[in-house]
Amino acid sequence: MEKIELVDDPLTAAEAVAALADLEQRYEATARALPQYATDATTWDGLVFSVAGVRVVAAMNEVSEMLPMQDRITRVPGAKDWVVGLANVRGSLLPIIDLQLFLRGKPVVVSKSTRILVLRQQGLVTGLLVPSVQGMRHFDLGGRRAGARMKGPLGAYVYEAFGIDGEVWPVMSMVALAADPAFRSAVVA
Repeated sequence: MEKIELVDDPLTAAEAVAALADLEQRYEATARALPQYATDATTWDGLVFSVAGVRVVAAMNEVSEMLPMQDRITRVPGAKDWVVGLANVRGSLLPIIDLQLFLRGKPVVVSKSTRILVLRQQGLVTGLLVPSVQGMRHFDLGGRRAGARMKGPLGAYVYEAFGIDGEVWPVMSMVALAADPAFRSAVVA
């Protein structure tokens, strides 16, 4: 390593700029490149979770984070029954929605596997309470079934699916859920 010698003579502005430019050149010449993340254009990444007894997948880019069940959730007077309440997550209030109850199913029974999926879609930030999350899965785009539909309330948010080894994996659109006026109106009229 090169020894730096301190001097009492102040640099002129031009000398300081030249010294900084020299340092930048030397650092760029010896800097290591960051590892590059290679994306595979033949796969689609999804988060697998269960809701109302159905295993579904959401696009990884539609769920911003996953949280464990929060210890303290404050009920909101006048809110619809599917609004669990508000949780303080890192200093911000996060509305928590019971996704099963919203879909006209039974309320989520809280257990160790219960999770909150945080959505940040179309100006809406909310947490979806789901019974469990099975993890991330990579799907081959060759197995994509565009236009796949489901019956029931969940079907309003399923527009495609993936087929793998005879199994169907419905894709739940979090964008469609966040755009639904019924989902956005959490207050009893």
